[in-house]
Amino acid sequence: MRVEVTRRGGIAGVALHAGLDTDQLEAGEASHAEAALRDLPWGRPAAEPTGADRFRYEMVTVEAGRERRVELGEAEIPDALRPLLDLLHDHGHVGPPSG
Repeated sequence: MRVEVTRRGGIAGVALHAGLDTDQLEAGEASHAEAALRDLPWGRPAAEPTGADRFRYEMVTVEAGRERRVELGEAEIPDALRPLLDLLHDHGHVGPPSG
């Protein structure tokens, strides 16, 4: 599964982008990452920002040619997803989004 995350907002308002393929991870890491993504509210409209300088996360997954997309506010990130965000930082390619 390909995972792309763009984080926008914060005090500086800088957008950061990271992506990875779960095939690159160890089996345990991959299964935890995929499980954390499974219950996100895919396809729902983006919620309004809840405060100044808060982060917003746009997440996109591609698996078997199917793309899913969701945008979450900082306070909406489930605890189960935080290790995946760490993995994206550690294993992903961090840089500005391409669009």
